[in-house]
Amino acid sequence: MIIGDQPKREKAPDPSLVNLLARSHSMLSALTNGGARSISELSKATGIHRADLSKALPLAFLSPAIVDDILAGNQPVSLTARRLARLGDLPVDWNQQRSLLGF
Repeated sequence: MIIGDQPKREKAPDPSLVNLLARSHSMLSALTNGGARSISELSKATGIHRADLSKALPLAFLSPAIVDDILAGNQPVSLTARRLARLGDLPVDWNQQRSLLGF
C-alpha cells in the first residue's frame, strides 16, 4: 500500500539505446545525402557488416513518440539496445511499433 505522494524516480536515458538510434540515423543520412551510395559502400567505410547495417537502418524510422520516450528514459525495462538491434521486421505502423516494443 502506498500512502501519500511518493517522490518521482529520476529516469535517465539508456546510453546504449540512444547510441543505437543515433547510429541508425547517421547511417540513413550517409545513404541519403550521398556520403555512401550503397549499403556495401557504407559497410566498407564504417567497418560494420552489411547485415548489421540492414538491421539498424529501419530503426531510423521508429515512431517519433518512441524515440522521445527512449531519449527521456521512459522505455519499458524489457527494451534494451540488444533487443532492438536484433529485432526482425519493424512494422511501419507506429501503433504496431509501440505494441511490439511494449509501450
